[in-house]
Amino acid sequence: MKDNLKYTEKIKRNILNNTLDSAALAFSFLMDFGEMTVEAFLRPSMYADLPTKNLRFSLQDKKPKEVTIRQTLSRMEKHGFIKKENGKYSLTLVGDNIAKHILKRKKLFAKKWDKKYRVVVFDIPEKKKQFRNWLRNELYILKYRKLQESVFVGKFPLPEDFIKEINHKKLSKNIDYLLVDKIYSKLDK
Repeated sequence: MKDNLKYTEKIKRNILNNTLDSAALAFSFLMDFGEMTVEAFLRPSMYADLPTKNLRFSLQDKKPKEVTIRQTLSRMEKHGFIKKENGKYSLTLVGDNIAKHILKRKKLFAKKWDKKYRVVVFDIPEKKKQFRNWLRNELYILKYRKLQESVFVGKFPLPEDFIKEINHKKLSKNIDYLLVDKIYSKLDK
């Protein structure tokens, strides 16, 4: 379960930050095309329109190897994100939920920044450590940066579904949310 969560968060973060590794790239293709064969993943035309400027996975340097694609698809299938039917891979219900989550976050990042910073301060007890780790991971996905161990700052508001999840996990009494005009720190440079 913990390994599955880490893998999910890694895929989300890599897709949203355009630092595509083979898993994020394969997941992105399945989000866009619905279903694909291994051969389709290996076609050079699949990668022709990728914005390679900031990608860790640059195909101008080398084409992905078939073994890498197959291992990646096998790993994602093992985690329950994709399924294989008749030689074609597609997202499962779990994978589809991850894709919806990613699309909601992309929509948030597409909005123009209102020049206000959001600061999240939390003090979550050790007995709720897994929720604290979940909160940190989500804040990283939302492009918040860590100022201190339990203080994060970001440019975009927390999405409604994220706030609902905080309330569902009964964490709201442990979290403060500030809206500020200026931050005097290394992040402001």
